[in-house]
Amino acid sequence: MFFRKMGFVGSALLLSGGLALAADLPQTVYVEPIEPAPLPPAGFYASLHAGYVMPGDVDGEIVFPAAPSTRNISVDVEDGYRFGGALGYDFNSMIGIEAEVSYFEMDVDSISVAGPAPGGVTAPTSGDASVLTLMGNVIVGQQYDRWRPYVGVGAGAARVDLDITIPALPNNLHDNDWAFAGQAFVGLDYSLTDTVSLGARYRYLHIASTDYADEAPDPVSIDSFGTHSIEAAVKVKFGG
Repeated sequence: MFFRKMGFVGSALLLSGGLALAADLPQTVYVEPIEPAPLPPAGFYASLHAGYVMPGDVDGEIVFPAAPSTRNISVDVEDGYRFGGALGYDFNSMIGIEAEVSYFEMDVDSISVAGPAPGGVTAPTSGDASVLTLMGNVIVGQQYDRWRPYVGVGAGAARVDLDITIPALPNNLHDNDWAFAGQAFVGLDYSLTDTVSLGARYRYLHIASTDYADEAPDPVSIDSFGTHSIEAAVKVKFGG
């Protein structure tokens, strides 16, 4: 009987010691797993953008049939502004397509014409160059919580209007032409709500060569050129 009582007391002591040791151990805290942000539903959207345009070098040629001779020209174009909009469809947060219309305008300060004399002739001008683009774009991105970085490419057509007055010469230039246009852009959107987002993007636009005639009329051609743009954008989704 004595040994049975001692065994019972020992077991009780071991059990109480084990419980005390377990109480001293750090408690396991359950943490809910972080689930990835769900993909927004597929659906149509509309977007608006506006920004600042910085043109690259604008060069070309002018033909004087009476001479006859062909002279290289260089057009001094100021930075300008652009705005436009798009209607598109997001298949999910990763890929979408859109049709885009955009317009931008830049002042023209002068035209330099190469000639026999060193340096040629530079004639001050007044007027502007405006560009209307009709583009189809493909956009690829990835959703990270409320942020969505993306890249895009597009192709279409550009109408380039030249409305240039040269006070020192009779051959002013008021003409337009259509050309192929291609672009690439990269941007970042932030979702304010499930349907509205704000963003910023950089865009490079390439416009193929165009042909005109001044008032003389002398044929004028402008080589292909590019523009760089920094833009702000707002996007509104309409659902599926």
